[in-house]
Amino acid sequence: MSKKRVMVDMSATIIHHGHVRILKQASDIGDVVVGLTSDEEILNKKGYKPELSFEERKEILESFKYVYEVVETPWLIDDEILNKHKIDILMHGDDNTNNISKDRLEVLPRTKDISSSKMRLRAQKSITQIKNQKLMLTPGPAVVLHENLENLKPLFGRGDDEYTEMSKKVVDWIKALSGQDEVIMAQGSATFALELGLHTFVSGKVLLISTGYYSDRLEKLLPRNCKLSICKYDELDDLNESYDWVLCAYTETSVAFKVNLKKIREISNKLNAKLFVDATGSIGLEDNHDLADLTAFSSCKGLFGLTGACFVAFKNNLSPKQTNNFYFNLDTHKNKMVTGPYHPIASLYGVMENHNIFRQRVINSKNYILDNYKELVRQGNQPLLCTYLEAEIVPKDDNVIMYSPRSELSGSVICHFGEIHHDQINLGNKIEVVC
Repeated sequence: MSKKRVMVDMSATIIHHGHVRILKQASDIGDVVVGLTSDEEILNKKGYKPELSFEERKEILESFKYVYEVVETPWLIDDEILNKHKIDILMHGDDNTNNISKDRLEVLPRTKDISSSKMRLRAQKSITQIKNQKLMLTPGPAVVLHENLENLKPLFGRGDDEYTEMSKKVVDWIKALSGQDEVIMAQGSATFALELGLHTFVSGKVLLISTGYYSDRLEKLLPRNCKLSICKYDELDDLNESYDWVLCAYTETSVAFKVNLKKIREISNKLNAKLFVDATGSIGLEDNHDLADLTAFSSCKGLFGLTGACFVAFKNNLSPKQTNNFYFNLDTHKNKMVTGPYHPIASLYGVMENHNIFRQRVINSKNYILDNYKELVRQGNQPLLCTYLEAEIVPKDDNVIMYSPRSELSGSVICHFGEIHHDQINLGNKIEVVC
């Protein structure tokens, strides 16, 4: 009695153990004939050219001991195809859509948690890990995450329902992180958002709390008609006159210093002032951003997104100033009158679900430095983003990129984003701390 001819139809664009298992099961019934989908059919039905050509896929499958023959078939199999190749039974996974006689079909459960699509995601993760071989001890972006890339695709700000839904979820998430009522996004760096926010809302008598380079640059971003006073952070208790606004940088990256935002909020209240917070180095990492009346930041530091998006976030009780500017106008970006930060928003959309995991890895890196170099770090006012050590940090190889602060320091600033893509802390093997 001759063996049955059993067809297993597949695309096998990326061959994996799920394919092997169904071929093995089919070989227990009879001679296995693989109905292999052509390149043209895959392009037509799935919308992409397969990684392996038909001939390459055919060659691989023909080498399997379970396979008797490989023939070219269209996307959908029908009885005519089975008759052409003298097939007795079609064996397919439980996602079968082939329209054939029930007595010629045997359906098997698909192998769990594997498919060519999932293999592509695994490959993307591996490629991302390969590309993240440099240890970046810089403020960000220090790592390109797989989650940054998985939603990158053509997107548009108007008429694209997918992007509309994506951006709404990102904005709602940022509202929750920032504790603000409104969040306006734009293309650009945090510096653009800072200047846009300051020019939109801040006027009158302004107090700038100086902690280093990034707080001090706010003077350059202010409208020219503001009456500015500057005080050092350790002079706050001496203030007693009224102001319209108080400005500060929550995390002063240039010296790795975090202000006590609750204290600054209390002082702002005492001075009858509203509070503007530069949250570039703190958003997504530190708490209490809701204490600000107005804040600004970007996508690429504690939000763990790609560069290119910036945000102005504020309370509803603020009134914007009128302006004749076009691009330098908050309403222009709110009303999507210019190209938006589509791909940075997509990168944040991928990060949101796992943001707490990445934040915890920053904390782990921070704690490693604090625990191992206690005698070299400042007591108190420690931001999660970075740590100042009264020492020289020397990389052990060329694959370690150090941060060059914009302030003159006798020691070094190390940032904690460089290993957020995995659970291990390899920092100690990559640097030497020289006192």
